[in-house]
Amino acid sequence: MPTLTLASAPDTGVSAVTSLDWATGRADAYDDHATLTLDELAVRAAYIADLHPSLAYAEGYIAYLQGEQLSQHLISGRTPGRDLPRAAR
Repeated sequence: MPTLTLASAPDTGVSAVTSLDWATGRADAYDDHATLTLDELAVRAAYIADLHPSLAYAEGYIAYLQGEQLSQHLISGRTPGRDLPRAAR
């Protein structure tokens, strides 16, 4: 039977529990994205950030959301703070 050993990452000093919480939050956001829109994920992320007891989980959830939002902006030809020049449209 495999066992889980919790230890600090050697170069970052971040505990394995924090890393696991972050990865779990990111994975849950990935799963939720199958049934929710990005706007609905953003609302859920706001609730998680306010109410979830693990900050790392909330950060992982939000990291996935931000990555997906950036992907959508790049696919549409826009980035969050800048539109493409008019000549390129």
